[in-house]
Amino acid sequence: MKFNGYDKFLIVLLVFFNAGLFYYFGSGFNRGDWVVIEVDAKRVARFPLTTDYVAHVEGPLGTTEVEIKKGRARIVRSPCKLKVCIKSGYIQYADRLSACLPNKVVVRIEGESQRGLDAVVG
Repeated sequence: MKFNGYDKFLIVLLVFFNAGLFYYFGSGFNRGDWVVIEVDAKRVARFPLTTDYVAHVEGPLGTTEVEIKKGRARIVRSPCKLKVCIKSGYIQYADRLSACLPNKVVVRIEGESQRGLDAVVG
C-alpha cells in the first residue's frame, strides 16, 4: 500500500485534531480529594485523601478495614467470603468506588467530577 501526499497530510491532520481534543477535554480522570465510607447507604466517615489512615468500619457481617495511603484508598480486610472487594485494589480518581456488597460497605472517592466526553456513539 502506497501513501501519496494527501494521505500523509490527512494522517497528520487527524493526529493533531485528536491531540487537540485530548488537550481540551483532558484525560477524563481527576484526582479525588476525599474518601467517603458508607455502610448500608449511610455515610459513616469522610477522610482527606492526602493523609495516611486506616479506618475500621463495622458492617452487618463484621469489621471492614479501609486503608488510605499515598493518595489512594482500598479495602484491606473484610469478613465476606469471596473477597472481591479486596481484589479490586486501589482507587484514586473522583467518582470511583470499591464495595463489599455482603457487608454493605462502600468506599468512594469524592472530588471534582469527571468532565468532558465519556464515550462517543455514532
